[in-house]
Parts: sequence; C-alpha cells; structure tokens
Amino acid sequence: MNLPISKYTLAILFTGLLGLSSCQKDFLDRKPMNLISEADLWNDPDLIKMSLNEFYSFMNTGFATTYIPASYSDDLQVIGVEEGKISTFLTGDFTSTNFPLKNLWKDSYAQIRKINYFMERALKAPVLSDVQRKEFVAQARFFRAYVYYQVFSNFKDAPVLLHAQPVEEAQDKPAKVSHKEGIAFIIEELDKAAADLPATYPNDELGRVTSPAAEAFKSRILLWAASPLNNTSNDLSAWQKAAAAAKKVMDGAAFSLQPDYNDPFLKKNVLVKPEVILEFRYNGLKGERQHGFDKNNSPAGYGGRGVNGPTQELVNEYEMKNGKMTTEAGSGYDPANPYAGRDIRFEKSILFNTAPFKGRPVETFTKGKDMPTTNASPTGYYTRKFIAEDFDYNKDPNTTSSTNWIILRYAEILLNYAEAQNEAVGPDATVYQAINDIRKRVKMPELAADLTQEQMRAKIRHERRIELAFEDQNRYNDLRRWKEAATALNKSVNGVTITKATNGSFTYAPKVSGSRVFTDKNYWMPIPLVELGVNPNLNPQNPGW
Repeated sequence: MNLPISKYTLAILFTGLLGLSSCQKDFLDRKPMNLISEADLWNDPDLIKMSLNEFYSFMNTGFATTYIPASYSDDLQVIGVEEGKISTFLTGDFTSTNFPLKNLWKDSYAQIRKINYFMERALKAPVLSDVQRKEFVAQARFFRAYVYYQVFSNFKDAPVLLHAQPVEEAQDKPAKVSHKEGIAFIIEELDKAAADLPATYPNDELGRVTSPAAEAFKSRILLWAASPLNNTSNDLSAWQKAAAAAKKVMDGAAFSLQPDYNDPFLKKNVLVKPEVILEFRYNGLKGERQHGFDKNNSPAGYGGRGVNGPTQELVNEYEMKNGKMTTEAGSGYDPANPYAGRDIRFEKSILFNTAPFKGRPVETFTKGKDMPTTNASPTGYYTRKFIAEDFDYNKDPNTTSSTNWIILRYAEILLNYAEAQNEAVGPDATVYQAINDIRKRVKMPELAADLTQEQMRAKIRHERRIELAFEDQNRYNDLRRWKEAATALNKSVNGVTITKATNGSFTYAPKVSGSRVFTDKNYWMPIPLVELGVNPNLNPQNPGW
C-alpha cells in the first residue's frame, strides 16, 4: 500500500506524542509548523531533523482509546458500554473485512512509504553533513523496523518495500516474504540503526531514539522469533540469540530499574540510567498531547468512568509477601481479608475494596460509592497503574492526563533474558539473578534455588504477567507467542461481588464478568480482503480466513 507525496509540499507533523527514554526537555515541545515547501525542507538541516518528529507518532499508545490493549487478554474486562469497541477481539469472530486493527495494514504501509521517502531524500541531500545524514537515516531506519514489526507480528507474511514507490508505478504488485525473512530483515535494520545512532543526545534533544534503545527493541523481537508460535522446532539457537541480545543491553548499563515500581509510569525527566526505554510521550497541554486515562479509569465515586476492570484471574496471580501463592500452604492468606499481605505490585496496580485512594477507601461492595447501578466495574476492581493520584481531573474539564505510555522498559529486558536463557540452557545463576533483581525492588523473596527448567518457565511467565501488567500488548502477545492463547483466552473471565454486613465486615462471592473466544486461526490477523483484491500476490490468505 503506497500513498502519493505531493511534488510541492510536505506536511511536517508536530504531533510529538512520544519520545524514547526519559528526558529533561522534550525535543518535541516546540511550536508547530503547518506546511513547508519541499524545496525549503530539503535545503535546511534543521527542518530535515524536525521532519523526523512525525515518525515518533508511529509508535503505539494505549492511551489513544478508552480501553487499553490488555483488555484483549484475560487481565482486564471493560465496562459494558465500551465492550462493543473490542467485541471482535473478545469473540474471536474475525473476518477478512472486519477484524481488530483492520486498518493496521493500510496505515503501516502508508507510514513505511513516508519513511522510505525520507530515507531516499536524506541519503542524497547535499545540505546534510555525513554525521547528520548518518544519524537522521538511522532514526528513520529504526522506525521502519518498528512499523514492519507491527506488520509481521500481526499478519505473519507480508511484502517488504524499501523504496517510496511513486504513484504512477502503483501497478507493481509486491509479493510477500515469509515471516522468518521479515523478522530477519527487521533485525538487520535494527543492527544498522544501532550502529549509527548515538548513545545519548544533548538535553534539548533527549527523547530521540538511541543506540541502546534499538538494541533493547531487538531483544523483544528475537524473543518473539524464538517462541513456540514461530520456533516450532524449538531451535535452541534462536533462544540463544534472544538471550544474547538482552544480555548486551544489560551489560551496556544504559538502563536500570528505578527505585519504586511506579517510578517509570509517574516520574518523568529521569536522566540517569532510566528504566524507560521506549515511551509515547504526553505534555498535558490542551490541544496538544494529553489523554483521559485517569478519569476514564478511576472509580465512579471519584468522578471516574472505570472503563478497564482488572479480572479476578489477574488478582489471583499476585503472591503473598512471603512469596507463596494464596492457595499454597503457609501463605497466610485470609479469605475474609483477601487483599491483605500481597505483593506490593498488587496495590500499586489495582484498586480493590478498602484500598486507600484520593483521601478515602475505595468502596466496591454492593451499593458502595464506587459501584453505581449503571456502568460499575464489571469485576469489582479498578485499574490503578498509570494513574497519578494527585491529579484532579474534576477541577478543570479541559485539563487531562499527561502520564506517558510505556512501550518498553528495562524490567522487560531482564524478563526477556531470563526466559530466553532458561530455554537455551536451563535455570542457571544468571536467570535467577535477572528475576530476583525484579523481585527485590518490590521486596519479594528470591525464587527457590532448586527449580527445574519447567518450573522456572512457569515462574518467569508468572513474573511477566505481574511485573508488566496492563503495559503495551504484552499479555496478549505473550499468550500468542507461547501458543497459550487458545487455552487462556477461550473461557470466561471473572470478578467478585462484595457484600457489606451491618457490622462492617465483608463477604466475597465469585462472579462471571465476561467471556473470551480464541481459536487457532486467531493467532494471526487475516490480510484485508480489499488488499487481496488489489494485489493478488498477497495470496494465499492466512489459514482459517
């Protein structure tokens, strides 16, 4: 899919919605320009640099919609009035004309065309120095790899276009390359980008993609390629490559875990060894970069809408502070006080009955302040993660949230390494250290020292679900790459009904809050039928469609 570019003008979009890593001064916080003549653009190095800013808006943000991507999985259930927006995800009832992310193919190739056009012009622009040319093209190359990963991770096989095909040549019908070939191309692109990108930027340019960020993103992609969905023969060399990529990031020491679990989401402008690697950035300014997550997800009694309700399945995954699951002997779990003594990531991620929030306890019991008769949380829980508790969204309806959407952070790199290394060689000391480093931050005990490879695999998958809860599309894509989605997402999701007695005590009863359907064909999206009509070389369609 290629879109024409005007011979006379090129839009410079200062949407500036994101940056990579934390920074002191957002390089995108500059007054917008509408249209610049193409001749002026390619004769001014500063304008060429600024034209790169549009590519940062190609990154994903879960704050663009009222629901967040975790609602596709078994971790969240959206309220009834919002459920229709993701119904095809929940029912698995995809068709080649109506399916989740149905515009992703068209939009991605439009973005790829813009990036290709920029790269072609930048490589030839005489006004650029060799240093500028190398850096600008490397940034564009990173985003080309990022967009292509969205294509190949959703559609499996797809064309790779390396030139901005002019509109008059649109009769060319590119053929698909295999998923394996596509991923190899993306890795090659990231290697080239990492080689030419700087490790850091001056303060007024911090936020642009760096060499360590490209290496870190490669870690995610190699883990995807090594996983059961794509590595059907369990080729151990694929796991070794994934482990090596994550280890390179760890050894590079460009990133580190921040002191508090909430720091990556609520603290901006951390310049020294930040945990955040990739993020979609917001400044909270009216008409610019802001979102409504806080109001959309706070409980009803606080003036919120409570769109995304954490499920009981996720709540059950949080260990007790002694490291035992609630069902294990000696855990200390009290069914009459089910939320006490849990992993602190629980109270930092989920709002539950009696949780302190904005000056009073949350009331999710029947007829409580936060369980209205209409549009109450379907699960009895509300999302807390990402919410800045001191932000008053009721004070001014024109002021909305400015927290950044985290795409990739260092904790994931540690988890990537632990998973890949465990699959490659088993639970050696480095696997334990990676997981235990994450657990130590939240004062959770270290893992038992005698785990088998299979037991460690289960622990790592558990830790990913807890540590990365609600972030990016991690849970949904983890279930896909593990080939576990057809099991985990083919059943109901549950919540809790809480009743308050006259003496102030509570009773808790399980309830069904929603349903999921996922079959084997849902592991890959169908290629849009309209695209098959335009380009028959995109056949065959993905299996089941």
